[in-house]
Amino acid sequence: MYVKKLALYGLELPRIEGPVNLAKIIIEAAREDGLELEDGDVVVVTSKVLLKSKGLLVNLKDIRPGVRARLIHKFTGKDHVEAEIVLQNSEKVYAVIPTGFLRDRLSEISKDLEAARKALESVKAMMIVRMRNGIIASDAGVDYSNVPPGYAITSNHDFDALAKELREDIKRITGRDVAVVVADTEVFLSNGKVGSIDVAVGSSGIDPLAREFGERDMYGRPKFGGLDIVVDELCAAAALLMKQASEGVPVVIIKGLKYRKSENGVKDVLIAGRRGTVPVLVRILLLNILLKILHIL
Repeated sequence: MYVKKLALYGLELPRIEGPVNLAKIIIEAAREDGLELEDGDVVVVTSKVLLKSKGLLVNLKDIRPGVRARLIHKFTGKDHVEAEIVLQNSEKVYAVIPTGFLRDRLSEISKDLEAARKALESVKAMMIVRMRNGIIASDAGVDYSNVPPGYAITSNHDFDALAKELREDIKRITGRDVAVVVADTEVFLSNGKVGSIDVAVGSSGIDPLAREFGERDMYGRPKFGGLDIVVDELCAAAALLMKQASEGVPVVIIKGLKYRKSENGVKDVLIAGRRGTVPVLVRILLLNILLKILHIL
């Protein structure tokens, strides 16, 4: 199972604005770069391009803010339409966090201060929620970038099912059995570091977890670890190519990885269904964020 070398290939795709055959486009883009999909390859695709290929866009004109959205707007300044979209795609709201504390740190987190100020002004607060698909995310994964004006993309979809559909389409065209992982960018807090990282929101054909907890280390002792989230690691690696071209590289093919095949998806390893676990973890997350804010102030 040990691998000493992996090869990652980023694919540039034509602009996708409506329903298209994404599998065919990926295969053609790979062939233009001299690549052929092979059994065991992993195809990492951004959630945005996957949803755009299905025509799953939200028209902001169709959104009618309710009382809760207007209250959030009143107390935090968050756009009431944006708040309503988040609420419509959420099962539970854990917190609404104003983003103003970042104002004094712009020089640390951006090379373009003017653009950073505009971005901060456009997002007055972040909502930490659990979506109806069980995933915990900021602002329910709603995204307004790289979509037509007046539209947004939401992440409250069954990405495991969409990954499986794309995988089956690829196999139907090429005869090759690949794994598909759907990536999305999420705000992340780890070891005192605050930033964003690409994580998996859906997968098909690959076990999301390494499942090596308790295996013996080089000294023969059972280790407290080994439950690596393989699909998240793949998304983080793929993001190194995806982020280099302003999302012009929404697909990355990974060759050479040895992995356990599985029909389980990301939703099968979510903790959302385990009673009491999520509230505790969210409280820890929010406490860490609060301490970070107090430290900055």
